[in-house]
Amino acid sequence: MALTKKQAELDVDKWLKSEQAGHDLCGDFDFCANCDKTAENPCAKAYDAMKKSAKKTASAEKKPAAKKTATRKTAKKA
Repeated sequence: MALTKKQAELDVDKWLKSEQAGHDLCGDFDFCANCDKTAENPCAKAYDAMKKSAKKTASAEKKPAAKKTATRKTAKKA
């Protein structure tokens, strides 16, 4: 989805939830941790960054553990 379209979608969602809460919720969403308010389409960029971070974390968790190698004890010669 284009950043401007996603920004508009997030703006509407933020507006409606802010109206319900009775105050501006800018900075209260999970994706706000990645926000740069000086950027164009800050909410959309922060949202995308959050999603990318979540994908990296999920893919790291799905990787199988390395197989253990069998070790054998050898008898000492006398």
